Amino acid sequence: MMASIFNPDLLFWRIMARLADVLALSLMWLFSSLPVFTVGAATAALYNAAVRHVRTGKSGAAMCYLRTFKAEFLTAAAAAVLFIVPLVCFGYAIGMFWETQKAVAAALAILCLVPLGAFCWMFPLLSRFEMKLGELLVTAMQFSLAKLPATLLCIAFAAASVILSDMLLYPMLFMPCITALFWSLFMEPAFKKASEK
Repeated sequence: MMASIFNPDLLFWRIMARLADVLALSLMWLFSSLPVFTVGAATAALYNAAVRHVRTGKSGAAMCYLRTFKAEFLTAAAAAVLFIVPLVCFGYAIGMFWETQKAVAAALAILCLVPLGAFCWMFPLLSRFEMKLGELLVTAMQFSLAKLPATLLCIAFAAASVILSDMLLYPMLFMPCITALFWSLFMEPAFKKASEK
């Protein structure tokens, strides 16, 4: 009787294992993103581990995260810096114009969607394909524009995750991994189609 209760193949334990992976991966992403330039490597690692382990139920999510983080660190750090600086400038400009010239602020916010969209695709791409920095930037931009509805949904979900985490704090414990899983619904079919060409 006791052996059957603690059988790891039971649905309850499989769900608990996935929830533990979501929590562990989200916390790993939070801590490894603290120096902002590492956010790219952390996002690539999170996406890869979430897709390969949380979605499939395979064990080893934390080790997959660490391997991907290490393997993609240099390219991801360079890409993150290249995108974070303009995004911060856009954010500052939007905030500056928000009170006085809402039309200018709105136009800047719309312009900001292009680098944000590329940013969303860039690190999942890096986790799936081996690319140099220039190729990664171009490919991320192409995916973000070619899959514009999916890109906008990914941006909106990430923004909602940030706002929710900022308001309530505790969603930070699971929203990073949930966001990666949400993105994968759109990105994995696109990656599969691209790799078949």
